[in-house]
Amino acid sequence: MNKGFFKDKHFNTIFNHLKDGIFIADNNGVALWINDTSTKQLGAPRSKIIGKSVTELENNGLFTPSVTKIVLEKRETVTKVQTSKGRQYLATGHLVEVQKDDTEYVLVQVKDITETVRASFKLEKAESLLKKYWNELQQLKMKETEKGHRQAVIGKSKKHEEMMDLISRVATVDATILLNGETGVGKSMIAEEIHKNSERPDKPFVQINCGAIPETLLESELFGYKRGAFTGANNRGKIGLVERANGGTLFLDEVGELPISLQPKLLQLVQNKSFIPIGATDLKKVDIRIITATNQDLLQMVKEKRFREDLYYRLNVVSIQIPALRERKDDILPLIYHYFDLYKAKYRNNSTLSKELLDYLQNYSWPGNIRELENMVERLIVTTKANVIEKSDLPDKVLQEIQQIEASFSSLNDQSLPEYLGQIEKKMITEAKNNHPSTRKAAESLGLTQSSFMRRLKKYNL
Repeated sequence: MNKGFFKDKHFNTIFNHLKDGIFIADNNGVALWINDTSTKQLGAPRSKIIGKSVTELENNGLFTPSVTKIVLEKRETVTKVQTSKGRQYLATGHLVEVQKDDTEYVLVQVKDITETVRASFKLEKAESLLKKYWNELQQLKMKETEKGHRQAVIGKSKKHEEMMDLISRVATVDATILLNGETGVGKSMIAEEIHKNSERPDKPFVQINCGAIPETLLESELFGYKRGAFTGANNRGKIGLVERANGGTLFLDEVGELPISLQPKLLQLVQNKSFIPIGATDLKKVDIRIITATNQDLLQMVKEKRFREDLYYRLNVVSIQIPALRERKDDILPLIYHYFDLYKAKYRNNSTLSKELLDYLQNYSWPGNIRELENMVERLIVTTKANVIEKSDLPDKVLQEIQQIEASFSSLNDQSLPEYLGQIEKKMITEAKNNHPSTRKAAESLGLTQSSFMRRLKKYNL
């Protein structure tokens, strides 16, 4: 190829018409010719490029890497992403041999891909973000589903329906509610159900267990404190849970554990919806709905001077008795299936429950109520290796109760029916007396009046 060819007007017209850059060098890597697009890409006039080696041009920062150098080294067609003046180019170099002149040239075609790369990067970034948000959304939905499963108020028994009917009637008014029930019956779940069906469902639901926080910290947790109120206090002070619940619902679980010294402050909050943070002098007003819960006999505590009488009547505007699980046997199987489905999905388990196991669980006494049922179902799913979960997979404590029940039935042959029934009645009366803080609660758990329960205590010398 004759160098004079580069000066040919047809050659220049043709290659200057291209939108891609054209860069031609000899076999020593010296630039011989570039088109108009290439001068724009390199940001330099021809006078600064023609006659210069690609090594010099690369060192001067016009482009990197030099595709011409790589083609001459490898002696093959090479494609590289090249950077020049902050933009990116796709450069393809070809080794061109002209046999007539016995010479070699390197022709490099350069395409500006800056916008394509940016668009691709944006797309990749957007796809990455979309994937991230999708995963987060799925996790959130799973958590919400699990939370919904856990918090579902499930039941079909008469006692359950009566309780839910009462809840639906009191939820929409701001009356103070006292939830009574044994440990594990789901008092916090019921409190949240009341909140969700109240006029404040989109407002805070703030829960605190009065028995789980040391007495020395409980007041500051509930009512907060002013800066510098005591040694070790936060310099900025602290907002208490009462104030955080403003506009919503404050749920005080195990309110019977509230120290007698704090009860006047709670009484003021219930009566006037006002309180004074520790170290402050001015009253703060809040708009809250108060729900409390206990497994103790507060009236008995009032008689024993361990709970203020005026506070008791302020909290007991509406009293809801949450029945123990053994009192609502029709709800046991629905609850078992509910938590079984929940934990099967959580642990990716495909096991099933045997009929013998279900028959027994429906008649088990469930001293720990719904909490015990949920924990037992989770344990069975996690620990049982077989596809079918059997009665033998139950914890030792539960199996012992089975043996006691079976032993009691086997002893019927040695007794008359009245004697056997009397033995059962005595056992139930004894258990009720031991499991409840008062005879009134014990009687209620067995569906008896307090006087009937007292007669049976006397009958069996208990």
